[in-house]
Amino acid sequence: MLELHNTSNTSNIASVNSISNEIDQRADNLQIKYLPPQGMSRASQLLPFLPFGSSTLWAWSKDGRFPKPARLSPTMTAWRNADVIEWLNNQNTPVGEGA
Repeated sequence: MLELHNTSNTSNIASVNSISNEIDQRADNLQIKYLPPQGMSRASQLLPFLPFGSSTLWAWSKDGRFPKPARLSPTMTAWRNADVIEWLNNQNTPVGEGA
């Protein structure tokens, strides 16, 4: 007959549950930021991805160094995510080939 050792199995299950909980907590703490290629984002949503602040965002958008935003309403402005991602990708120059 097959005998089960409940003490050992219970200990292993508790260990697996503990590891699973720790992984879940670490994943929640990471809060990986991701800018989806479709859709639009407002300034506050874009700033974590940009190497400059709000004043530069607006100034560069106005003078053409950054994509122009779209006016969604009299009080709401947003940038196309695809334009921002393309701009970010074009900013990466290989080491030794920069200005």
